[in-house]
Amino acid sequence: MRFIHSLRGELLVWLGIPLMLLWGLSVYTHYQSALHAANQAYDRSLLASARTVAERLVVRHQQLEVDVPWVVLDSFERNMNDQLFYQVLSPEGKTLSGYDDLPPIPPASQLSDIYPALVHFYDARYHQQRIRVAALWQPVSEAGVNGMALVLVAETLNSRQAFAEGLLRTALLSQSFLVLITLLLAGLMLRRVLRPLRRLSRIVLKRDGSELTPLPSLPWSELQPLIIAFNRYLERLRGLLARQDRFSADAAHQLRTPLAILKTQVGVALSSPRPEQWQESLLGMRHTLDDTILLTDRLLQLARIKARHGEEEPLARVDLAAILRDACFSSYTAARNKHIDLGYEGDEKGDVYGDGVLLGELCANLLDNAIKYTPVNGTVTARLQAGIVEIEDSGPGISDRDQEKALQPFSRLDHGSLQPGAGIGLALVQDICVWHSATMTLDRSPLLGGLRVTINFKPDQR
Repeated sequence: MRFIHSLRGELLVWLGIPLMLLWGLSVYTHYQSALHAANQAYDRSLLASARTVAERLVVRHQQLEVDVPWVVLDSFERNMNDQLFYQVLSPEGKTLSGYDDLPPIPPASQLSDIYPALVHFYDARYHQQRIRVAALWQPVSEAGVNGMALVLVAETLNSRQAFAEGLLRTALLSQSFLVLITLLLAGLMLRRVLRPLRRLSRIVLKRDGSELTPLPSLPWSELQPLIIAFNRYLERLRGLLARQDRFSADAAHQLRTPLAILKTQVGVALSSPRPEQWQESLLGMRHTLDDTILLTDRLLQLARIKARHGEEEPLARVDLAAILRDACFSSYTAARNKHIDLGYEGDEKGDVYGDGVLLGELCANLLDNAIKYTPVNGTVTARLQAGIVEIEDSGPGISDRDQEKALQPFSRLDHGSLQPGAGIGLALVQDICVWHSATMTLDRSPLLGGLRVTINFKPDQR
């Protein structure tokens, strides 16, 4: 089983089975050809014996007689290594000489068209032996005797069988040698052809787990697509690992800062005997914990989106208008605290195919960013028209040169704002857009003067 499950073993099996079938067919046809050749050769000799007997037919006293010297038949037997039997029948069907119980001509036997003689050849059994019979019709027209005498000469098949078996042995040896040489050469060829693949296997086995360099190419064009696909997979894997390493490093850095602040605040509280200092430290600790919880939540959301990249999950039809309105209601308290005019405009219903939870996070993050960076008494407007989401505000906006930086995780733009945050919001929105095959653009709002974020879903996703 291990041999068959190898590439070389399977190829040899697929090559060997047809060769064995062809070998069997070739041996069978050689044997049949040998029997046919033996019959032709020995039938000629058998016909010669019948003619010799027929030449001994004579008419004496208006009676047909035959005089067959045993020395003639004995010479034929010595030359053929077979027993010879004969019978001579008069035109009236009377046995004139020889064995009177030889098998007669079968009714279905046809005259042979190979020799210029009226002769039948047929196989029969005589005294528990297989024999071959030549039945020669000999015309007689002499001294009042007219008709067709019949001369039957039969012989055993020992010489014929020995001749056919000899040819069969020769065919067996030659064909077996040919099949063996073919399989041997095929095995050597496969061993040579598969040598680069074994070398590639050794290279892969010796590789360190962290090595993601491309595999070397193989000399066969049939395997080039596999090598190219695997190298492209390695390239994507390198990119994924690099992003994960960068994300882990950034996340560790971002979490280390609030934890260090929290530790400092705890130390200040423990070192101070004044209750008002404790109160101040506790308020600061609560503020730091709120920031840390928000950061951790955003990190988990970002990790979830990145983990789902490349997955093919069935999308459900969701009402984007309802999701956007719910996000506005959820953000209303934060907007009211800053006296921001938060409003919704556009379609009453907007069906798209997507993940309702992720689309809710998308809207919540955009509104959270807009409210966070919009000054007091500002304006934030959420809009949905024909499957296109727009969130615009009256804040400072983002310049063209800072847009790419704004989409990077943990990147915060210096607008002089003291609002807390981790710089993950727009990066999270970007990943949700990619997962939904939607596009996001950042520009300046022509109405409010601040940032306008536009999310455009593909037509087949609406």
